[in-house]
Amino acid sequence: MPAITDETIHTCYEIARKIYNGDITHKAGLDVLEHEHQMNRNSASDYIHNYICMVEGRRFSRTSNAYGTEYYLKRFYEDGGRKALLNALSALRQHIDYYEGVGKTRVRTGRIIYDRFVELAKIDTEEVFPDEVSEDETLVEGKTRQVRVNVYERNPVARQQCIEHYGCSCYVCGFYFEKAYGQLGKSFIHVHHLREISSVGSEYSVDPIEDLRPVCPNCHAMIHRKKPAYSVEEIKTHLKNNSI
Repeated sequence: MPAITDETIHTCYEIARKIYNGDITHKAGLDVLEHEHQMNRNSASDYIHNYICMVEGRRFSRTSNAYGTEYYLKRFYEDGGRKALLNALSALRQHIDYYEGVGKTRVRTGRIIYDRFVELAKIDTEEVFPDEVSEDETLVEGKTRQVRVNVYERNPVARQQCIEHYGCSCYVCGFYFEKAYGQLGKSFIHVHHLREISSVGSEYSVDPIEDLRPVCPNCHAMIHRKKPAYSVEEIKTHLKNNSI
């Protein structure tokens, strides 16, 4: 089979889009790529699979070349705007985190491409906060309190999608930092993962709307006062029952 050319990747994108939209079957799309464009069928399947995952913001474990990754992101932005680009970037970030976790190595080219499009999407990569509070029961003055950060909250794209959906008010108590602190508090909020990290398997793909909630640091700390953590609704109930 010949090498995958730029033109082949362009065709992969169009075929994958037709499959996703239901215009052709998955088999028919693979047949076109294999027989008309001399593409290895397994490679064709990978590019179609990655397209679908990027549309839906799901982690993909199959690989594509650097040009294919960049071209897909570019086309998602051109065809679907910022929202489509955010989904694709979230999928790519999860892909990078997965491979770096498995291979214990940096996916350098993938990160360069990812960072370039994160900048294009105007995503704030600085406002990323820990999901899990330390399990220390007592704090000694001067003691360093360790905080664990999981890959799902280190994903600034998923965090951004969560905030754009729910806003920056605390989902538990309603506190809004910008209202209280003005410009200093703008965009400040933690993001809480509803699922216990220990229950998340290697195939897990974060859904920023279903799995994440914006919470203030106080409510976030209260959520993690026990293991397993309290639910958001439990903390809401505690707050309601003890409000003056």
